[in-house]
Amino acid sequence: MQRAGPYGDAAKTHLEWSAISVWLMKTDGEQLEAVSLPVRVAHLSVILTREAEEHAAGWPRLSGAAVTPAIYGFSPDSQCEARRSAAQVRSIWEANGRPYLRPSDCKFAFQYLAACIRSGIIPPLPTMGDVEPSSPAKPAPPHILNKFKE
Repeated sequence: MQRAGPYGDAAKTHLEWSAISVWLMKTDGEQLEAVSLPVRVAHLSVILTREAEEHAAGWPRLSGAAVTPAIYGFSPDSQCEARRSAAQVRSIWEANGRPYLRPSDCKFAFQYLAACIRSGIIPPLPTMGDVEPSSPAKPAPPHILNKFKE
């Protein structure tokens, strides 16, 4: 996530919760029932927690200004229950080898960030040309092939 710059943690959060959501949609629910977690509760908990964690991590929205996540409209007990249920789903997902966390999704997240930059929602990320070169304390040794040129 180095290409994401200061949005690396937000991109990681987005990618993981996206993968959890896809896995949850495609799972049969037996693993959830084994821990006494109803499928509908798991789905709602993941949606609410994903939205809150992406917001907290600073994941930008192409639709404009950030919206207060829906989970904050519930009582503190309900928020804790939703986060606990989502944490259970996440642990099951991790135990299954973190499926649906694909390189193509990382590429899409980077493209999404680029679209946010083009739209002016977030500032441009510094590139190699924007960063001043560092002056090494000592010069690098000559390359081994340069020794044979003499």
